[in-house]
Amino acid sequence: MKKILIIIFLGLAVYSFGLFNGFVWDDEVMFQNAGSIPGTVYFRPVISTVYWTIYNVFGPRPFSFHFFQLVFHIATAVLVYYLFKRFFKETISFILAIIFLVHPVIVEAVSFASAMQEVAFTLTGIIGLYLFVSTENLSITKVFFGTFLLLMALLMKETAIVFFILVFGYLLLFKKKPNNVLVNYSIFAVIFLMTYFLFRLSGGSTYVQGQGLFPIMRVSLTTRLINIPMIILFYLTKFFYPMNLAIAQHWVVRTVDLRNFWLPLIGECLLLLTAIIYVLKSKNRVFAIFFIWLLIGLLPHLQIIPLNMTVAERWLYFPMIGLLGMIGSAMGKLKVKSEKLKVIFMGLTLAVISLFSVRSFVRTLDWRSGLTLFSHDIKKDSSFDLQNNMGVELFRVKRYKEAKKYFEISTKLAPYWWVNWNNLGAIYEQEKDYQKAMEYYQKSVNNGQYYLAYENLAKLLVLYGKDQKKTEEFLKEALRLFPKNENLLKINNFYDQLLNKK
Repeated sequence: MKKILIIIFLGLAVYSFGLFNGFVWDDEVMFQNAGSIPGTVYFRPVISTVYWTIYNVFGPRPFSFHFFQLVFHIATAVLVYYLFKRFFKETISFILAIIFLVHPVIVEAVSFASAMQEVAFTLTGIIGLYLFVSTENLSITKVFFGTFLLLMALLMKETAIVFFILVFGYLLLFKKKPNNVLVNYSIFAVIFLMTYFLFRLSGGSTYVQGQGLFPIMRVSLTTRLINIPMIILFYLTKFFYPMNLAIAQHWVVRTVDLRNFWLPLIGECLLLLTAIIYVLKSKNRVFAIFFIWLLIGLLPHLQIIPLNMTVAERWLYFPMIGLLGMIGSAMGKLKVKSEKLKVIFMGLTLAVISLFSVRSFVRTLDWRSGLTLFSHDIKKDSSFDLQNNMGVELFRVKRYKEAKKYFEISTKLAPYWWVNWNNLGAIYEQEKDYQKAMEYYQKSVNNGQYYLAYENLAKLLVLYGKDQKKTEEFLKEALRLFPKNENLLKINNFYDQLLNKK
């Protein structure tokens, strides 16, 4: 109980200031502006219900979302501790759980309200997994409830399907008489997965990838495969050296070269081969199951199916547990007899935990607001949406000249997008260069059916447009696309009044 209280206290000490952070990045679209609940594109009814409940019970307050997200994370760390205790000594399990709790890469999953599903599906899946791990004799009831929890995790995020593979692997490796349990689990797993896919397909939710907005989505499968070595290197590097943390990473490796392909590929193949040889020679089943955990945890994020970013720190949340388990397995095999070495080891462990805790505390403060986060993470050659978001934050505080530079960079990086062109148009409208503003609003309209660009262009055409036919045709098309848009209806009514006066 003492160790659990330490986990809770340390979690609160590191992340509690984040409870007072605002909504940032995608949070504003999901929770603040309209309280929209994610679920129309993705098939995630359980996490959508969680969001809906928090929003409707507590209102669109950032504190409420951050509070539950932190509770889920601390609960996950506690469960990781109990899970590791089934395989390792208590001290090793406690150290690994603490590292998971305070690791700086975890901050994005804990501070970004829109990423709550990362924590929630991991928490739910581990509860289901623990039902299989916690006892030698598994009743059919426990197998059913364990598998059902895996389904609940899957209904939070598609990545949770890896839990079904993980449990299957565990039963094969660890149950001495797995036949009945494995058969029962396989039956329940097939039934639940078939039900899941039937509901998903019947609801028309077949979304598995983006629509070509992000750079990694705009390249071929071959090019995405070229990126895999650097993607794996990114996650391994951030685990062991969690510095230079940043959101919205959209880099793409487009050519096969020594630095970005061959060196990381050779290094990772050597690590993979070493791990496989170790498992085969030592027959270390504990190392094997956590090795599988790491591999299948990384697999959905290797861009075989393109995602909306090349890499994201929050995507390491689940795989990190597998990597920590591998480290725990290796530590468990070490036999240190020297008291001096034990003291040195504990000193180094405390130093790492302290450094991670301080780094996470500081990183949590970066998430106070959009302006603090984007100001910290942005670089001249960074992603198009980070440039755009930085411009939006500056526009909100009326620093228009600075905002203009960021919008211009964004349009150069992603000339095919629509939001950045609309925002650049808003700058020129602010400068009263209405012709230029209309030109950029038109580019936004041409790139995508962005309602705000239609509103802005319609307003300027009515007030400053010289071509009556063009204005009338545009208003007609805008209302056809957005027949219930109140702003467009007001603009159209105002235009009718102007014509009547003439």
